[in-house]
Amino acid sequence: MSIALPAPTLSDTLSFANAAPLGFRVIRSVRRFLKLDREKRWNDEYAKGGWEWLRNLDELAHHAVLAAYFARLKPNGSLLDVGCGDGVFHEQLRGCYSRYLGIDFEEPIRIAMPKTDARTEFRAADMNDFTTDERFDAIVFNESIYYHHDALAGLRRYESMLAPGGVFLVSMHGKERNDPIWDLLEQRYTIADAVTMENQRGVKWTTKVLVPPGT
Repeated sequence: MSIALPAPTLSDTLSFANAAPLGFRVIRSVRRFLKLDREKRWNDEYAKGGWEWLRNLDELAHHAVLAAYFARLKPNGSLLDVGCGDGVFHEQLRGCYSRYLGIDFEEPIRIAMPKTDARTEFRAADMNDFTTDERFDAIVFNESIYYHHDALAGLRRYESMLAPGGVFLVSMHGKERNDPIWDLLEQRYTIADAVTMENQRGVKWTTKVLVPPGT
């Protein structure tokens, strides 16, 4: 007998975020067994072109603001794009970097691979497990910070991947349910600048430059 279960939503994911690490790993394993895991779902959706709408004009604002922050603060610097999808934000950088590394699930990375060159790399990885010895002038979480098991602990782990003087560039949908995440991050990080924007459909984003302590 099979049991039909609803696909997990973003609110489901956020409700798991405060779970103990072991508990979350158990939940994730169960969801993978039931084929409800977002990695499989997103890989399938990317394969069918289901995320191409991220290139619509009304989605441009937050990508453009992040790119402008990077160009102003770390001109021609190195950048790690965590949850890069198939390279939508990368396209807004217009090649103005010395080193770009984007990480995400397998299917979006496969789609992004033609953009690879001597300065540009895309790598399949789970943001919760990813590690590297490289150091970057900026690390971007563009609509992806929600998917950390623990947002604050996740950013603290990524601090080890920042070069001296490095910054986090974080963008989230401007919804009230994301306010607790900002509150949590701002307990540790200094806000160098922030902007909230709204498109014609009434969709809002908040984008911030977060400076780690001691920087």
